[in-house]
Amino acid sequence: MYRLFKFASIIVPHLPLWCIPVLADAIGFFAFLFAARARKQATSNMLRVLGKSALDSKSGRRLIRRSVLQMFQSNARNYLDLFTLSKLPPEKINSMLDVEGIEYLEQALAQGKGVILFSAHLGPFNYLAQWIAIKGYQLIIPVEPLQDKRILDLTVKLRNSMGVQFLPLGGTAPMREIIKGLRNNHIVLITADRAVEGESVEKPFFGEPARLPSGPVSLSQRTGAALVGASGWHTSHTRIVGKFVPLTLELTKDERNDTDAVMNALIKRLEEYIKPHAGQWVVFSPVWISDFARTS
Repeated sequence: MYRLFKFASIIVPHLPLWCIPVLADAIGFFAFLFAARARKQATSNMLRVLGKSALDSKSGRRLIRRSVLQMFQSNARNYLDLFTLSKLPPEKINSMLDVEGIEYLEQALAQGKGVILFSAHLGPFNYLAQWIAIKGYQLIIPVEPLQDKRILDLTVKLRNSMGVQFLPLGGTAPMREIIKGLRNNHIVLITADRAVEGESVEKPFFGEPARLPSGPVSLSQRTGAALVGASGWHTSHTRIVGKFVPLTLELTKDERNDTDAVMNALIKRLEEYIKPHAGQWVVFSPVWISDFARTS
């Protein structure tokens, strides 16, 4: 797999940009056909997002199938974007994005305690992270460790091209670096739709108990850093919308100290992000408790 990644990192940046979405759709289609295990889990996840009642009609079943296919194609697009981003000039990246709600990020930074952006595995997150760095913000993104450290090192190198600091998790050093960054009024971006490492909590997600990370909320309460939602999605092959939404900025002091209240508000925001763009939500692992029980 490392050799494939290395080969792609050399070849893909030389392809014309117009062919990237076409190639991603083709790769995603074949992955959808042949990756049966991933397709089964993706379908289970999609049923929670769009509702199991979709299975009751022919049109609903088509919607589920089409949305799962789009998940595979979006995932392929994100990998190809990873290989091309390092070769794109900042002005090109900036021109592709329409970003809303930047004032909420600025309001949070004005408090001087750093900002925790919570997001989902949704849309062109590689572009969005680079856009934040291009705009001059100091951004730290914790990333889960991979079994093949060579792939992790290559991925981090590619993603760091515009100045984003990707921080592989493991041990206590990454958390110290995160807290130091927040004290320096930097931004930390954490995906909050799937529990990978650290503390997690069981909460209703799209109406069914799921295992979700509690790190963004506990870190905000520990440091005083504001929580701001951040996500984005493709509106076409060439246009991307990014959106910041407030969370703790809208809560009272008592609500900010109430872990359940903050967590519930965060989950509500995640649902608002994901459902309208379900085909761009690229989670192929168990999220809901019943799926963990089935796969254990």
